[in-house]
Amino acid sequence: MQHCPSCSHPGRKVKRVTLESLLRADRRADIGDGPYHVCLTPECETVYFGAGDTTAFIKTDLSVRFGLKENEPPRPVCYCFDHSLESIHDEIRRTGRSTVADSIKAKMKEPGCRCEYTNPLGGCCLNSVREAVEQGFTIADLEDGCAAPATRSGQPHEDCCPTEPDAYRVATPHRQAGMIAAVGSVLAAVLSSACCWLPLLLIAIGASAAGVAGFFEAYRPYFITGAAVLLGTGFYTVYFRQAKCAPESACAAPNRRLRTFSRIMLWTATALVGAFVFFPNYVGYLFAAPTQEAPATLGAQQVEVRYRIEGMTCAGCADILRNALKNALNVETVQVDYPTESALIRYDSDRFVIHEKVVEVAKRAGYAASVASESGQK
Repeated sequence: MQHCPSCSHPGRKVKRVTLESLLRADRRADIGDGPYHVCLTPECETVYFGAGDTTAFIKTDLSVRFGLKENEPPRPVCYCFDHSLESIHDEIRRTGRSTVADSIKAKMKEPGCRCEYTNPLGGCCLNSVREAVEQGFTIADLEDGCAAPATRSGQPHEDCCPTEPDAYRVATPHRQAGMIAAVGSVLAAVLSSACCWLPLLLIAIGASAAGVAGFFEAYRPYFITGAAVLLGTGFYTVYFRQAKCAPESACAAPNRRLRTFSRIMLWTATALVGAFVFFPNYVGYLFAAPTQEAPATLGAQQVEVRYRIEGMTCAGCADILRNALKNALNVETVQVDYPTESALIRYDSDRFVIHEKVVEVAKRAGYAASVASESGQK
């Protein structure tokens, strides 16, 4: 892909016949032998350029106005049938609709489409017309406060000739990149906290959570880093790499509305990322159930067993295991402590809690349990 020597942006290949048809007569002799490309950057003066030292041509070298690179009316959109950005927008303001696309398609049957010879972009104008119509509705909506302009245009996305779409399309790659970065960062943050919320979900539906917490805990730093990088990319894209448009230019109105939407989406994603990344730090407060403190001394018929617990990754893990043990063992006192990675079970000796049962319940919840100490009368 060739890049414009003036703005360094990639161009699009254009046929030699387009240059021969649209350059001024005194410049046609300067057309070289190699392939040429058209620069799609609105604010760049260069129109056509080739590879290496091939002569480049600027706006004043053309015999027609290049609507994409003009700031003053009239800005041509359809060169075959003489439609401009201003005439399309004026019809929308006056009638609330656009008939341009239908008119062009009807005239094309005559035939009358000569895009390669009349359009500086060297391609079909229907996509340019469709975007101009959508922009016209957008501007009208900004003026009267309506919503969803593009849905009212009724213009199909199609070509009148077998060529690539042209550059009147509002530049969307930057916004798309910002949206992708926002969604990707939230997904990475969700996975970064899966070590806590996924075991909770699995236990709730009766599935085994064995190994889940440990697996996601191992990759948690990578998910957090990925979320941060994607958020940074999104902010850079949305705030610093938005397409530049001159005031009242073809892309200005849609860019303003969609830029605002992109920023809202990005800040929403930032809040969600923060909520998920720090989920392990506050999950214990969300799901913690009131616990009954065990008396300082054992009763005459009570047994107290302390277990070592391995595999807990956050305070929420302690709540998961405590609830699982209490439901499975049907005892009154179950305490699980995340900082000391231990569990204490106190029960009446006539109930007789089997250690293997504790180990099994802990394993099913995704943790490993082993007896650390035992006291009391069995």
